[in-house]
Amino acid sequence: MSAKPPAERPHVALEPVVCPCCDSSESTVAAVGPDYDCHTCGDQTFTLVQCAKCQTYYLNPRPTTAMLPQIYSADDYYSYSFADEGNSIVLKARLARDRQKVTGILAALNRPASGVRAMDIGAGDGSLLEAFRSAGASGENLFGAELAQHAVDRLNARGFRGLLTRAEEMDFPPDSFDVVTMIQVIEHVATPNKLVKHLGGMMSKGGILFFETPNMKSWDRRFFRKATWGGYHFPRHWTLWDPETMTRMLNDSGFDVVSITTPPSAVVWVWSVNHVMQAWFGNGRIARFFSMNNPFALALFWLLELIPSKLGRSANMRIIARRR
Repeated sequence: MSAKPPAERPHVALEPVVCPCCDSSESTVAAVGPDYDCHTCGDQTFTLVQCAKCQTYYLNPRPTTAMLPQIYSADDYYSYSFADEGNSIVLKARLARDRQKVTGILAALNRPASGVRAMDIGAGDGSLLEAFRSAGASGENLFGAELAQHAVDRLNARGFRGLLTRAEEMDFPPDSFDVVTMIQVIEHVATPNKLVKHLGGMMSKGGILFFETPNMKSWDRRFFRKATWGGYHFPRHWTLWDPETMTRMLNDSGFDVVSITTPPSAVVWVWSVNHVMQAWFGNGRIARFFSMNNPFALALFWLLELIPSKLGRSANMRIIARRR
């Protein structure tokens, strides 16, 4: 049976929440928009608010956990199939970027890759784990956690140790990992500060937590802030930060920030323009021109991001933190 058209898909159940970082219930509305990226919720819209106490942004109300299979449907969610469907030029650029990330992680850890035990949460097709292996790590020491069984099967087939689990439910003893990575994942979890503490309990002292997440102080957000900014990713991004609020969350969770950089983020620009085109013309050819598979659009927006990235104002934050 073919999938239902986006407009006919059922709305998801929502629940009200308090700020996931400080438990305050005081907030103001920051943005309202639909699921532009995967169209899993029909014409339903979602609201992003900013906490009046700690300034963190969060989705409220947000989908219940029972709705996760719908909003992360394998038929719709891009991260599970990008290696198979992505443009070859884009895939090569992604591999080079992942190798750069691993080089930075190993430099912060101050250890060679051989013997390093790493966990990639939200491993997708295993691209980052492959970069660790290329650097000299053993596949036996490279773990990947995913929510879809077919993604876990793929990780195992590639020689990694795939796990079907939510990050919050992982159960490893202390000193199990030297490195934990989350690329565009932490914004998806219900209680990010508790997750960071939980992960710290499984890591070696001095271990490196490496992750990327959207930057709410990016320059481009001001152009799309009401509904269409790509970093919102309604309804899958549940919590969003800027460098100051992120530093505070990590410090409160047992980590010291080594660095926060803002590399160019062409993808968020592409999403943002795609969303505007959808709002104006629908999800047709014009909107689909602006996609992660279009190297020309990505190259254009990468150039636009060069200056903001140097000034801490690109759409992406790359964080390296060390467990105390």
